[in-house]
Amino acid sequence: MSSGLQNRFIFGVNGNIKHNVDFVEDSVISYVAGHNLVFYDQMEKRQKFIHGRESASGISSVSLCPNKKYIAIAEKGDTASIAVYNIRTLRKFKNLHYDKWSTKTVVNMAFSADNQLLLTLGGAPDWTLVCWNWNKAKVLSYVQVSEHSPLYQTSFCPLDASVACVSGKDKLCFYRVLDNELRVIPSSTLTDTNVLCHAWMKQPEDHLVVGTDDGDLLVYEKSSLLCKLAQSPKNMGLASSSSGENADSSFSGPIRIESLVAVSKGFIAGCSNATFRLYSLVTDRPASASDMFQCSCTWSVINHSSEIMSMSLSPNEDSLVAVLSDNQIVQCSMVNPNNVKNEDVKDVMCKFHGPGAITGMDLCVRKPLAVTSGMDKTVRIWNYMDFKLEFFKTFNEDPLSVAFHPSGLHLLIGFADKLRLMNVLMDDIRPFREVSIKMCKECCFSHGGQYFAAVNGNIICIFDFYTGEKVQDMRGHNSKVKGLTWGDDDSTLISCGQDGAVYLWNVAKGTRIGDFVQKGIMYNCAIGNNEHIWAVGSEKMIRQLELPDMNTKVVCDSDVPLGQIILSHSQHAMFAVTAVDKKPGCVRAYAFPLGGEYLEYPCLGGPVTRMRISHNDQFLFVADDVGNLCVFSVKDKSDKRSLTGKTDSGAMAWSEEVLVTKSDLEEKHALMQELKNKVDELALHNEYQLRLKDMNYTEKIKEQTEKFTQDLEQDKNKYELLSEEKNDMEMEYEERLKQMDEKHQHQLQELEGSYQQKIMGEVERYQHQCHERDLQKDRWENQQRMLIGTHEKYVSELTEDFEQKLDEDKSLRITYEEEKGDLQREFDEVKMQLEDDIDTEIQNLRSKYDQQLTAEREATLRFKGENGIMKKKFTVLQKEIEDQKEEIKLLLEKEKELHEQIKALEREIQAHKREIKSRDDTIGEKEKKIYELKKKNQELEKFKFVLDYKIKELKRQIEPRETEISNMKGQIKDMDKELETYHKSNAQLDLMIGELRAKLDSMQKEILGQRKIIGDQESLMRRCKSELHECAQVIQSPKDLEEKISKLYKQHVQKNNTVQKNDVDNAVQDEYARHHEFLEKTLQSLKIKFAKDVKAHKSINVSLMQNNIQIIQEISQQRDSNKMTKQMLAAKLGDYKLRRQRDNNTPGTTSPRLSSSNSIGDAGAIQQLEINKRRMAELRGVVKQMENEIVNSRGTKEGGILPSLN
Repeated sequence: MSSGLQNRFIFGVNGNIKHNVDFVEDSVISYVAGHNLVFYDQMEKRQKFIHGRESASGISSVSLCPNKKYIAIAEKGDTASIAVYNIRTLRKFKNLHYDKWSTKTVVNMAFSADNQLLLTLGGAPDWTLVCWNWNKAKVLSYVQVSEHSPLYQTSFCPLDASVACVSGKDKLCFYRVLDNELRVIPSSTLTDTNVLCHAWMKQPEDHLVVGTDDGDLLVYEKSSLLCKLAQSPKNMGLASSSSGENADSSFSGPIRIESLVAVSKGFIAGCSNATFRLYSLVTDRPASASDMFQCSCTWSVINHSSEIMSMSLSPNEDSLVAVLSDNQIVQCSMVNPNNVKNEDVKDVMCKFHGPGAITGMDLCVRKPLAVTSGMDKTVRIWNYMDFKLEFFKTFNEDPLSVAFHPSGLHLLIGFADKLRLMNVLMDDIRPFREVSIKMCKECCFSHGGQYFAAVNGNIICIFDFYTGEKVQDMRGHNSKVKGLTWGDDDSTLISCGQDGAVYLWNVAKGTRIGDFVQKGIMYNCAIGNNEHIWAVGSEKMIRQLELPDMNTKVVCDSDVPLGQIILSHSQHAMFAVTAVDKKPGCVRAYAFPLGGEYLEYPCLGGPVTRMRISHNDQFLFVADDVGNLCVFSVKDKSDKRSLTGKTDSGAMAWSEEVLVTKSDLEEKHALMQELKNKVDELALHNEYQLRLKDMNYTEKIKEQTEKFTQDLEQDKNKYELLSEEKNDMEMEYEERLKQMDEKHQHQLQELEGSYQQKIMGEVERYQHQCHERDLQKDRWENQQRMLIGTHEKYVSELTEDFEQKLDEDKSLRITYEEEKGDLQREFDEVKMQLEDDIDTEIQNLRSKYDQQLTAEREATLRFKGENGIMKKKFTVLQKEIEDQKEEIKLLLEKEKELHEQIKALEREIQAHKREIKSRDDTIGEKEKKIYELKKKNQELEKFKFVLDYKIKELKRQIEPRETEISNMKGQIKDMDKELETYHKSNAQLDLMIGELRAKLDSMQKEILGQRKIIGDQESLMRRCKSELHECAQVIQSPKDLEEKISKLYKQHVQKNNTVQKNDVDNAVQDEYARHHEFLEKTLQSLKIKFAKDVKAHKSINVSLMQNNIQIIQEISQQRDSNKMTKQMLAAKLGDYKLRRQRDNNTPGTTSPRLSSSNSIGDAGAIQQLEINKRRMAELRGVVKQMENEIVNSRGTKEGGILPSLN
């Protein structure tokens, strides 16, 4: 193989699997995505994978060992299979297989707390519970739990590994796990209760909590029902439609409890509508058992109405991870479990697609971005270098296809009603152009980005991206187009469709350069280069077509239908994906040039819908119909590229430009300016506050220093007093010590005398005890001598008895030895015979093995030489060999399955051959019928010449109608001329309105000037009044009064003329105002009349056009009916003439029935002609009536402004 693949990242999770998520470590979680078990490190943002088997139909259940070292994976298939993997090495540890299983799926699994046992719950039809010693791959015991009712979960009791529990519909069973038996433990029976989940509590330890589909929470103590919780969702009156913003209006049933997980002092219930409910254990003794758990907190996932299928707590119980049924995985902090809010729930990685298929996918050339569209009404943009979601947008309808412009700044998205071009902004997608193409499921940009192609049913439309104009319409496909691929230089386009056709188009001319059609085959994808085209579809092969003749050159069998195919840009590798219903999607890496060899990589959970490769050939993207997106690293062995995903040093750097709208930019600039102003204000405020604090602190420091000096002086005084007291006390204690020493010496002398007397008494007592000990020792020695004598007598008696028995045994031994000699002689004879036979065999074998040994020695010498060469390669290939060993095992298993499939296909071929034979017989019969129909056709052609005569007659009748139509057309032309006169009069009115507006502008300018003059005069009057008031103040003094009046005269002596002029100007202004009002009224009346005339004119034109269209349609229908009647009359006349000729040839044999039929046919034709004439007369009446209405409408409008039509 020239290229290999390695899983890098999967965006998605299988939301339909229960108990799907677990904490492997504090920051590592495991979950099922596609056909893989994923280990995601939240700190390093990396994923590791355990891949499923190629022959399996998907992963059905997962269980983590309590010691976190092993994990069990169950897969669906023809028969269910279970494998245990080592988490540290990610390698398979054990395969568990049970021969008596008839089930295809394993519903649930559970490890025991001591890591020794594994429980597996099989699905329909047998619903068998099997207990394994998984370390030895040995079945210990099994039992059938149910016959028809579905089961959902099994588990071990954490305290007692010999107790197991199984729950399901109307079932909650407890079993005692023995060596060869699963014994039922008597328990409380359930009726009409669908148990969806259960969990063993941590406190109290021997209790079990059960969740049902109607919102009940049941508590079991050991195996007996203890109570129903009073605060369960059902008892609290909650419904699925009452959870606020998460409610789904389409469903209003009870809350379902889908999952449970135990915490240190209670449990968490995962309910429908994505709601979590935390139940805490009541510390005080409750009034009843139903109140032992209280709901202390409730929170939910915002904007989700799905169900919580699986939950898991971290080992420290500080984090909760949950998988939702809409293929999302979320996490919330449990540091403060009683105060969790909706806002605390966040996505573990990002928002995934789902539920629903990914309908479109494309990659950008200038940026490390990928875009996908899905049936969840979203378009998402991913960064495949950082493995994160940049942003997404939700629409009101499902996007059916998507394409990325090479610049990364534009998107092309196909919807049910239109095809929309959109700009990719920093955090949004906004449309800027629409194309009227409905249900566009395939679209793509050219490599240069100047064109884009879109599929409209069976037509391929080419558009200019920059102008939006349609360049070409490519017609040729008879059914829907399924695939589009641009040529390397954008001058050609490859298309394929459901009609089995593969076409090569010239984009500039819109013509086909080459074509290949295979009827009965549906092609899904076609790609090509300058020499070949490759196509895949329902025919289970890769077909290579040679250019320019489009002839099949190579056919590579694939055994299964392929959905997509892609060729790397370096043309070193080709990749294809499988598209089998209800089977996991696999990626196949083919050696290029195409030879049929491939490596298969199982990755997704369903058929693959889209596949793309990055421009630098380092990443391969695959999407399926479930909503999972898988990213592979492509390793090109010929170029020795690494799997790190880094670009070459000589490659162009990624573009960092983004689009920003002017309004957004202005808003951000305004926001930045506001923030700068706020920062400046805060800086000033902070400086002021700091100064105030400095002032306060300096004052406090002064106060503290003063207090400290005062305290210091007081402490000095206290120290001096204490030092004096200390000296006095030392003198007193020295005197007391002298007295105590004297007293103690006297007491010590007294005690020494008394203890010497006691010691002398004890010495005397010791000597007396020694004397008694010597007497007792003599007595014990005498007793010992007596015991030894009695013992020797007893031993002599026993020896005599055993000697007698020994003589008897000797005689028996002699007899046995004689028998042994006889048997030995027989054995020697048999041995001699066997040795002779064995020697001959050994010689034969020795010669045989000597030959083998010489051959092996030669081979070992040869292999030693090769081994020296291979050792150098071994270090490089060691990692690949380890990975490929497992793949080889899987391929061998798959080979067996393929052989079985080949046999089944051979049977199908024989059946198809039988069908072909039967169809050949039917084809022969149909050819006979065709021959008979051809004879009838020849007879009908004979009647053709008879019809020509009647056609000519009908044409003569049509000519006067055509003259009438021409007259109507003339009238329509006259009406068009009248419309032109209307338009001219409208133009004249526009000119008049313009002139009036100019006059209004000039008058407004004059009004403004007059207003200024009036303002000046009013200010002058105010000044005069104020000065007169000042003169009145000095009216008592004549001199001052005279001076002020003279000043007033000098200032305002010439203002009288202006006042008179002002009086004249007021009269002019009044007259101007009257003219202005008159002109405004006339202008408004003209506008109203003009609007009414325009509306009436439009309505008349519309009615005339509609009537004309109806008349033309009726005329065309009349022509068609006339043609039909002509043909009928010609046919009947031909029949009539032929029959007349036959009658003339055979006189006296005319049939009355024929003559009557001919007369009836002629009468019918004549009646049809009369009906047509009446219809034409009615149409003429309608036309005259319309003309009269037009004339009347003209007459009524002659008094208006517009000239009359006459």
